[in-house]
This record gives sequence, structure tokens and C-alpha cells, in this order.
Amino acid sequence: MVNISFYLLDVNSRIKDGRSYIYLYGRTKEGQKIAVVEQFDSYFYVEGKGDLSALRKELDSFSVEHQQKKIEILRTEIEQKNKLNQKVKFIKVFVSNPEDRHLLKKGLEEKKLNCFEFDIPYFFQYLKDRDLIPFTLIQAEGEYLKEKSKVPLLLVSKVVTEDSENVIEPRILSFDIETYNKERAIIPEKNPILMVSFYSEVEEKPFQKVITWKRFKTNLKYIDFVDGEDKLIRKFKEVIDNYDPDIITGYFSDVFDLPYLKKRAELYKIDLDLGWDYSELLVSKKEDAISRFTGLIHLDVFKFVRNVIGKNMKTESFSLDAVSNELLGYKKYDINIANLAEAWDSQPEELEEFCKYNLQDSYLNYELAVKLMPNLQELVKIIGWPIFELSRMSFSKLVEGYILKRSSEFNLLISNKPTYKEVEWRKKQTYQGAFVYEPQPGLYENILVFDFRSLYPTIIASHNIGPDTLNCHCCSGKEKVPGKKVWFCQKRKSFFSRILEDLISRRARIKEMIKAKKQKKEDIALLEARSYGLKTIANSFYGYMGFFAARWYCLDCVDSITAYARDYITRTMVQAEESGFKVVYGDTDSLMIKLGNKTKKDALAFLDNINSSLPEFMELEMEGFYPRAIFVSLKSGSSGAKKKYALFDGEKIKVVGFESVRRNWSELAKETQEAVLTFILKDNDVDKAINYIHKVVSKLKEGKVKLDKLVLKTQLTRPIDSYESIGPHVVVARKMLEKGYEVFPGMVIHFIVSNGKGLVRERAKMVEEVKEGDYDADYYINNQILPAVSSILTVLGYNEQDLFKDKEQTGLGKYF
Repeated sequence: MVNISFYLLDVNSRIKDGRSYIYLYGRTKEGQKIAVVEQFDSYFYVEGKGDLSALRKELDSFSVEHQQKKIEILRTEIEQKNKLNQKVKFIKVFVSNPEDRHLLKKGLEEKKLNCFEFDIPYFFQYLKDRDLIPFTLIQAEGEYLKEKSKVPLLLVSKVVTEDSENVIEPRILSFDIETYNKERAIIPEKNPILMVSFYSEVEEKPFQKVITWKRFKTNLKYIDFVDGEDKLIRKFKEVIDNYDPDIITGYFSDVFDLPYLKKRAELYKIDLDLGWDYSELLVSKKEDAISRFTGLIHLDVFKFVRNVIGKNMKTESFSLDAVSNELLGYKKYDINIANLAEAWDSQPEELEEFCKYNLQDSYLNYELAVKLMPNLQELVKIIGWPIFELSRMSFSKLVEGYILKRSSEFNLLISNKPTYKEVEWRKKQTYQGAFVYEPQPGLYENILVFDFRSLYPTIIASHNIGPDTLNCHCCSGKEKVPGKKVWFCQKRKSFFSRILEDLISRRARIKEMIKAKKQKKEDIALLEARSYGLKTIANSFYGYMGFFAARWYCLDCVDSITAYARDYITRTMVQAEESGFKVVYGDTDSLMIKLGNKTKKDALAFLDNINSSLPEFMELEMEGFYPRAIFVSLKSGSSGAKKKYALFDGEKIKVVGFESVRRNWSELAKETQEAVLTFILKDNDVDKAINYIHKVVSKLKEGKVKLDKLVLKTQLTRPIDSYESIGPHVVVARKMLEKGYEVFPGMVIHFIVSNGKGLVRERAKMVEEVKEGDYDADYYINNQILPAVSSILTVLGYNEQDLFKDKEQTGLGKYF
């Protein structure tokens, strides 16, 4: 009998001799690769009524036919589970193949029997039942197997967690490919891969390599030349095998790099058998392309940034250049990659620069992977799913994954995914949203901003909200939700409130630890990643319960959460006014008050008074003090625009809702608006603001504004053919298709409105089609600059009509 300790990296499965086996791939503490194998039967639950003995006997002999094969139940057990707020006995049905669950479920439903947990991933059933967490230290006991594999196989009789806090520091290798791009289109059947780069670091020593098959003079030692694309692909495999990473990572590599490599490898009959079991790269395109190896983890940094990290980023685009610039402070190598094909065909002396570009992409992605690894590791520990699956999850999937993990602790029956009809019905449902107290437009001084800390999660925890406590019989007629006819049990904790209390408490402890470490000037990266993970999950519960595809969908719960939120914010506003403060603005979980003749000490006393009356987990915090602020008007009416204001804290300006934070405005409009806000809030000088606008308009009319300042960006939200209203971005997208570009829903289209006659859409052009100065100055003045500044200047006494009149007038309008 052999005992080993190993870090769990990846999980896979296999059917052998008609039974299902789990394969746990990892690396021992000594650095050796290992695969731990255990026979594990998948299962699902069948609900019955009364005495289950007769039904169990019936199930023991039940079978269905599939592809001329008889699918039978392996064995059954009776098990009691908590189905929301009821204890119910179920028949636990075991199967020899996880795929059999769906086939048997379909047959059982024809007998009017309800089935549950038939769609839980097999690997996760195993991890949940064995209480194992990926990336942590696992202990296994067993005997070695003789089976074809790159790594030793251990058939085990015992697998347990050895140390859930001991997390592996993975060996990461980043890669990137560049392809022949003369048609500017992704055509892997036709266009070859010209170069591939790798980057990694071991003990701060860089490993860097670029492989290409067109020779040129160079002194760069990291460039390797091979004799053809087929040799390049073989070298790609060789580098990965020799470097032996735990994680291979790319940027958009799920969709582009790996599928492209696979397609080119197939043309040369080369197997990309980089899996630890000699299996090939698997590319799946069910919804969003997924590319995976067995054992070797493939991390597409783009997917994790887009799905999780991007929510808190400032960038408009999730391109490698934009993301690395924001998160790392580094940018891509400055070269026009569109010229690669020409250099490859006729100017090989220029290829060295493209190799630098290729390597820089791998370097940037590696640095992003390293920077985000603590976040990924902590989410893995919180949710319990392997990095491959977790890094591709949306917020709703993260929450659901966390609930699935915690379900065992409470013996909770996992709810089924909704049917198509249920989803369609849910999509039509609505509920009342958050409260907004509209501001009066104007300039303000000495503004204090208060926020309820994690309002929605703390409401769920404090008021015991959950599908299992909704409208209980024992508390009927007692504490009802403000303005609603529903209530939640006060005697028994809901499943959601229990796990949210835990998340909130854990994050509070971690914040204290971060504070203590900061004072000692110790590293806080891991703690901050853990705090971010806990916050991400907690804040997503509200949205999850209202998500139409959620297993634990509960519209009454969501409606109740917003009702409580409206109640808390309105009561706090009333108390602020009663305490002598002037409420300027209120929205969802925050309010802004004007100090007036009050002091900050008075505001802190008000804060303490509010917090003393709040439930245990709820807390009102002072977000900041702002000497000057501006709230702008709606286009019509005298009330202020919701979520459109700017606050100056004495050093920098916080902008919310203005054009400067939106994608569909040119850089020039954003810069102009930011400058105007700076002159008004920081310098308190309206004349400077107006003079600045005059200069911008003059440069536009004179054709002196660079095109990169005038690029407009609009996202394609659906396939081009489905657009009935044809906007400029759709016209440009069609031109791109004609030129061979790849165009797809979700893509951001960049264009310029050029000079000339006709409708705006007729003059919208791809950026490279427009010469410097050949833009429509009037369009940019009237549709970009003026809208960006008019709402601000209207607050300062400039009538909007004055701004747009052509006749002689005073103030800003005269200039235009």
C-alpha cells in the first residue's frame, strides 16, 4: 500500500469495464506528477410518496433502451434530504455511467416521477462527497496501476484532505501565436501560423522563446528558427513537454490560439497529445469555445477578466492592450500587426520587430496570470471547483457553484435547472427596483457621502430571506416585508442567510487582518484576493435569485430585498433631515448630504445613531467628504439626472454617469468633458472651461484633431443580419465582413464619421479608410462636444437653447 501527498490540479473521468472512474491529476510536494484514480458511482434522486419500499423494488428492475443498449440502475438507497423547508425521503439511484442519469431520468419522468441532481457534473459530485478542494494538499492511499499514461497512476482506497490551507504555487507558461493575416480574417484552413512565443519565470529568471520558420538576421537569442510550419507545431509541443507547466495560459486562447493550432496540426496529421494521459487537445464549441487538455490546466485569462474581474475595471475594452495597461501599467509592443503578412512575404528584415511583438503578448499575459492567480486560488478554495471550470464561470455560476459546495453541510437537495418554459416565463417577470431620490441640479459645497456596506447581502442575512423561509406557516401575519404581502420565517434560518452570514463574517475578519498587516507593512495580496472573492460571491446572491436560469430562483425574495433596501434608505434620509442635514441625493444603498452649518463631528454622531438601530450585519459607512460637487439636469425638466454627477475630494474628481465613462463617446468628447469638470470643480473657474471648449471647437473646424481622438465605438449586440435599424456601426461592420474581417456579436466596432454628403451612416468608415483631417467637424461639434458639456454649463446659467443658436448671442452660444 502506497501513501502520497499531492496538490490537486485537474479532475477528469473515464469509463472502464462499464464503471465510472475519477482521475485526480496533481503534483506531489516533491514536484512529481501523479494521477490518483478512484472508482466512484454517480447518482441522482427520485422522489416518491408514502412507503418507498415498493418504488425501490420497481426501480431496481427499471431500465431504458438507448442505441440498442439496455441502460439499468446499478443499485438504490433510501436517503432523507432537506427539500427547501421540508425533510423528505428520496430514493438515491446509482448508475455505472454518469451519462445514464439523463436517460434514466427521462424514462422515470414518463412514469410521473420527479428526479433531482441528475445534471450535477460528475467530477463535482465526487469532490463534494469527498470534501476535496482543488489546488490544496490531498492525501491518498492505494496501489499503482499499469495503464498507458505520461504520469504514474495510483488506484486508491482512501482520499482525504491533508491541508486545505496549503495551496500549490503553480508553474505557469504563457504562449501566443501570430498568423498570416493578409486578408485580415481568421481562416485556419488557409493561413499558416508564422510564429509562436512563450514566456515564464522560475525564481525570477525569465524563460522566453519565439519560434518562427522564416529566417532573418537577428542577435536576439530567444528566437529559434525551424524549417516550416509543421516543425513549428512540433516545437510548440516539445517546449510544453520540456518546460512541464501546471498551467498553460493565453489571452483569448479558448477561441483563437488553441483552436487555430489544432486545425493547423490536423492539416499536418500532428497530434496535440499534450494531455497527461496522452489525450489530444479537446475543442468544444457548444456555446462559447472551450479548449482543454487533461491534467494540464489551460487558463484563458481573457475569460476570467471578462466574466469576473472586468466588472470593477475602468477600461471600455477587454483587449490585452487595455487590460494589461490598467492592471499592470504595461502596453503591447508598438507595431502595426496588420503589416505582418507583407513583412513575411517581402521584407523579412522587419520580422524581428514582429517577434518582439509576439513575445510581449506572451509576457503581458503571463504577468496578468500571475497577478490574478491569488484571486483564482481563493475563488477555488471558496467555491471548490477546479481552475479550468471556475475561470470560465459567470457571476451567477460562481454563486451557484458556491451553493452546490455548501449544500452537503445542510443536507440540502439541489434544485433542478429550470425548463425552457420556466425560463421563458421568468424572463417576463418584473419587480420594483431600487429607490432613487433625484437631486436638484447645481453646484454644491461640502458634501458627505454615506453607503450601506454590502446592503443586499446584509438584508438577506438580517431578514432571513430565502426560498425555504418564504411565507412559512409558523410566522404567518407577523413581520411582513415593508409594502409587501409576504414574510420570512423568524424561527428557522434560511439556507441563504446562513451561508451569507458566514461570508460576511469571514470577510469582516479578513478586513481586520488586512488592516493589521498594512500597519506592519506586510504583504496583503492573498488576503485582498480572499476578500475580493468573498465580496464577489456575497454581492451576487441578490442577482442570482432574480436570474431566470437559476436553480434557486425566487422573485418574491428579490422583490423583498429591494423593498427592504428602499425602506432603509428612505428612513435614513428622514433621520438625516431631522438631524439638521440637507439630503442632496439618494440612490439604492447610498445617500449624499450637505453639511450646511453642521460639522463633520455632527455627521459622525448621526452615523453612530443610525448604526445603533440597524440589524447585526448591517452598517452605514462614511464613504467620503467632497468640498465641491456638481449634479446635472435631465434633458427636460428641472430635476437632476439619476446617477450623473461629479465629486471633487480635494485632489481628484470622481465621475459617475457622464459621457467620459461611456464607450460610445469619442476620446475628444471625454477629454473635453473631464477638462470642463476640472476647471469648474477644482479651479472654480468657468471662464477657463469655456475658453477650453472654444479651443477644441477651433481645432475641430481647422481639421487639426488627430483621428485617434475621434474614433467612435459601438458594440454589436447581435448578428448583423438581424438588425432592422441600420446604424453607423452596422454599416462599418458590413464593410469589415466584405474585406474579410471576422465580425461577431459582442464585438466593438470602431469607426470615424468622415466629411462629405449624405446620412451619417453613409459616411461612417473604418478608421484606416480615413485620412487625417478628413472628418465631419460639424458632426463632432454638435453630436459629441456640445452634448458632453451642455448639461454641465446649463447648471451654471447657460441656457441649452443659447448653446445651440446660430444667431448672435452672449456667452458660449455666441461662439458656436
